[in-house]
This record gives sequence, structure tokens and C-alpha cells, in this order.
Amino acid sequence: MSLSGGTYGRPAATDGASRGLADGLFMCCDCGAELEEFACCTACGRSFALRDGRPALFPEQPRDAVWRIPVAAFDPGAIPKDRAYRYPERSGQEASGVYHLDRAHEDVLNGLPKGSLVLEIGCGGGQMRKWVKDRGLDYLGTDVSVERVHDWLAQHGGPDILCDAHALPIRSNSVDAVYAVAVWEHLAFPQLAAQEVRRVLKPGGYFLGSASFLEPWHDESYYHMTPNGTHMTLQLAGLDVLFIWPEVNWPGFRAMLVMGNKATRPVAWLGRLMNRFYLFPKQMQFFLGNRRWPGLDDLHTVRSTMAGAIAWIARKSAPAHGSEASA
Repeated sequence: MSLSGGTYGRPAATDGASRGLADGLFMCCDCGAELEEFACCTACGRSFALRDGRPALFPEQPRDAVWRIPVAAFDPGAIPKDRAYRYPERSGQEASGVYHLDRAHEDVLNGLPKGSLVLEIGCGGGQMRKWVKDRGLDYLGTDVSVERVHDWLAQHGGPDILCDAHALPIRSNSVDAVYAVAVWEHLAFPQLAAQEVRRVLKPGGYFLGSASFLEPWHDESYYHMTPNGTHMTLQLAGLDVLFIWPEVNWPGFRAMLVMGNKATRPVAWLGRLMNRFYLFPKQMQFFLGNRRWPGLDDLHTVRSTMAGAIAWIARKSAPAHGSEASA
């Protein structure tokens, strides 16, 4: 199906968007019908504009959102912290790696079958595109705009489509993994966006993400999330929480200096030093009581207390044997 010509103007989509359209991946974010073209929805007649040369698939109609709230959802003591609050086998970011890519998320993505579809929410300049495609995976990058990422557009391509994470124009049960790092603090209704993530994931699909905790208020962020807030957000969406952990090497002390201003960045090394002073008494206390140096999980709560950001891995449950998948 051609994406150019006619009244819709110049070519409007990247390869990822073009392939998704041909595969019936996209839906109208107002009526829910499959989009046969980016110009308009043939079912409800809704037209879509181009913005920065990309399809802008934003809703125009209000909608209701409903959550099924577990009885113990508002009781922090009911959170299974021994199962959820732990580090994956590998975590932390490579100094020379892809921007924000955690080793734990990398391991999940590397384990996906070839041809799996990875949806990135808040992709910015599209820095993850090449990394994902080099591993034989399909990639679709989304964001609300291309503002502030113009320097990366030529190199990485930017988003395939522009859309709202609270109303993804993507059909249900169609994505193998959703990747959204350093994004969830920027969403006005993070629980609603997580609900959308669950809807578009295939049964068994993964949600890989992170959000600010003690990072400074930045880029009009809304909610900086504690581990408890992260767990509630994922739980209310109906996702199974596998791991929630404080990002390695990004303590709040360092985050505040790095993200502060031009005066604080040159002394960001002090953040690492302050974190060592903070951790040392707890490390020694653990050592004296257990006769071994603590691992990451041994001080999970201590590290979380002063974390710059919180990361997670969650999953959409596969349907019970003999039942059909549901959004």
C-alpha cells in the first residue's frame, strides 16, 4: 500500500510504519477500527494530519478508563517484595552502550525470537532502532513529537509515528515487547499508559521500562515513582511484575548533580562519593551480621531509598490452557 501521493502529500512513514500498516498493526485511536491508510480512518471518517513528516495518530474523542483494583492494592505490606523487589541476573548500563539500555532489558530483548516486534514508547531520536534491528527484530518507535531531538534525527531516524502513550493506535495482542525507559515520569496518567501497554502486548509479552525517582523535576515530568508506585502502576494494569530494582550506578546523589545545572555537573563525581558514604554503614552492618559482603539484593531497599531511577521488567500473562487471549 502506497503511503504517498494524492491529497496526503509527500511520503509520510518510515519503513517501520509502512510495514506496520501493511500488516494491519494500526487502529484508529478514536473508533478502534483498523487503519487501512494513514490519511484517515475509513470506518469513522476521522482524518489524521502529518506532523514533521510523520503520521500523527492522536485521539480527538474523550474516553473512559476502568481499573479492576485488587483488595490489597493500597496496602504496601501486601506487596510480595521478596519476589518483585530484586535485581535481574545482570543489570546496569554499559558506558559505551545504547543510550539508557540496561543489561537486564538487553538480555530480555536478546532472548526474543527473530522477527518479534519491539514497540518503543518515547523513542526520542530513535537511538534504539539499529540495535534492535541488528538482532533480527522488528522495531516501531513512537513519541509525541520530535522536539529537542533534531540532532539525532538524521543519524537514527526518530519516531516512526507520533502518538499518545495513553491511547496507542495499535491493535490489541500484537506486540512482543514494549520498551520505554526514562519515559513513565513524563506521563500524566502512568497507570492508564501501563494499561495500554498490556492491551497491545501479546500474551507472554514483556514490558521493559524505567522511571525517575530522585532525579530532579525535568522536561515537564509528572510523577517520579518509588518502587511501591511502580508496583502499583504495573499491578493495576494487570501485568505480572517480575523485577523492580534501583538503577545501578545512578544514585539520587549523582542524578541531582548531573541533571542540576552547569554549575553542578562538573562536581557530579561528588554524587558517587556521597553514595559510598551513604552505603558504607549498611554494608558494614550486613557484613558483621552475615560474615560476607552484601550483594545487590541484600541492600535492595537501601539502594532504592536513594535511587535516581527505578527500572522494571513485567509481563502479560499467557492465557490459561484452553482459553483465548484477551486484551
